[in-house]
Amino acid sequence: MADTTGDDLTGALIDLFREVDALFSAVSRRMGITPQQAQLLCFAQHRQPSFGEAATLLHCDKTNVTGLVDRLQRRGLLTREADPHDRRVTRVHLTADGEELTGDFQDAVDTAVAARFASWPAADRAALLPLLRAATTALRA
Repeated sequence: MADTTGDDLTGALIDLFREVDALFSAVSRRMGITPQQAQLLCFAQHRQPSFGEAATLLHCDKTNVTGLVDRLQRRGLLTREADPHDRRVTRVHLTADGEELTGDFQDAVDTAVAARFASWPAADRAALLPLLRAATTALRA
């Protein structure tokens, strides 16, 4: 009898990814931004990534990041600033409007996730959190 645990785990993770991605995409589009723009705004909230770092975080090419930053900068959500330690590096920073939109986006995602898990008992939601964190850590390795 073949062990299907790996197949089952992979399938379940792919299904979870699809659902989270769909939720993230729906919220971002409601907010008037693309999912990739939303990701960049969220990354910029917690760090000021260089274009290369943003490309790595977004799993895309630096030329894609340039276009994303251009569009978000035209909307007044991001600025480009030279790195104070290496003037050859340009970093992405949120503007006040970018901070506000990013906060609103995160609140909307939180609300959507909470609504979908509202029928779960609190103990099940609490038990899921460490498992998700451990899975994230394992996948990063």
